[in-house]
This record gives sequence, C-alpha cells and structure tokens, in this order.
Amino acid sequence: MLPLLWLAFTAPPITLDIASTPVIEPAVVQRLLAPPQCLAASCVHGEWLVDAMADIPAGQRRIDAEDLPGNGSLLRIADRTRRDWMKPQGSNDRVGMQYGVNAFASEEASVAFSVDTAYRLQAYADDGTAGTGPVLRGQLEWRQALGERARLSQTTRVETGQHGTYLRNSLLFNLRLQRDLTLSSGVEFRRDSDASGRNQTDATLNLRYAF
Repeated sequence: MLPLLWLAFTAPPITLDIASTPVIEPAVVQRLLAPPQCLAASCVHGEWLVDAMADIPAGQRRIDAEDLPGNGSLLRIADRTRRDWMKPQGSNDRVGMQYGVNAFASEEASVAFSVDTAYRLQAYADDGTAGTGPVLRGQLEWRQALGERARLSQTTRVETGQHGTYLRNSLLFNLRLQRDLTLSSGVEFRRDSDASGRNQTDATLNLRYAF
C-alpha cells in the first residue's frame, strides 16, 4: 500500500489539452434561427403569359416544341381544313420524306394514303425490298364500319427500287360479340419480285377478351 501512495505523490501531474470551442458568428446564428425564404419567380410584365403575348397576324402560327426538328411530328400549317401532311422519317431501316392525304374521314369510314421517297439502309426490314438504295414507297389505309358491331379494314404497302418490288396487303374483319369479347379474322399476303422465298399468304382467326 505504501509504495502505491508514494507513486501517487511523486508522479508528475497529467495535463489534457482541450481544444477551444470556436465561437459562431452572429450573422450565422441569425441565418440558422431565421433562414431566408425562397420566393417564386414571376414576370414583371407578363412576358411568358400566353394571354399577354401580342396577337399573331393572320396566316401565321406560334412555334412550339412540336415544331422542333428531330421529334418526328407532322409539319402543320395554318389552314386547319387541309387534310394533307408532310413529315420526315428516319430510322435504322431507311431515311426519307413522306407526303400523305386524308382523302375521306367520317364516323363510319376513312381513307388515307401516303407516298414516301427514301433511301433504304437495311434490306427486308419494315416491309422493304431485298437491297439498299433509293426507293419509292406507298401506303393505303381504309376503314369501314359495318353497323354498330362490325369493322372492316385494309392496309396495303408497296415499295419499289433497284432491288425489285415488295407488296404487303392485309384485310381484317372485327366483330364485337359482347362488350369485352371480339372475334377477329384476317387474310394477309406478301409478294417480292426479287425474292420468291418471301412470298407468303396467312389467314388468322382470333377470339379476344378484354379484361
């Protein structure tokens, strides 16, 4: 016991270095206690409000996001009574320009056709000819209502170029048996002048139920 007491009285005192606590500036304390509020931005003179914009002269229209290049949207014109359209097309299969016309449209029937001038980048793809190069493409769509329950439709596509002509024609008949039950039947044939192996005729009969 005595050696322990002697060691306690003779050992040098232990000192601990305590880091001083920094004092927070009053401006920082004020921001923490009462943070500034973010106010919503507003236009002083209503520059971006549609109602505040100047009137557009007759025959012109505003340019919006749908008119930007690359989105594949239709090139609309001021005359809304026109039934034709023109739009660029681009994919891994072909690139070109399409012009189409809605020849007739009503609640019972509709007829539309289009003509494409394009350059085919990949053979056979998307009802195409057997090789690459410039092509001329056409499409005809016809819809007809047969009463309240039956619908008849036909789609014809043809493409011609340096590698022959390819034709695809589809005829589809839909009959609504019940509210969620539809009987669908169709006939489709494909013909290729340069690749007889693509010539094919298919007939389908399906019963579809909508859950």
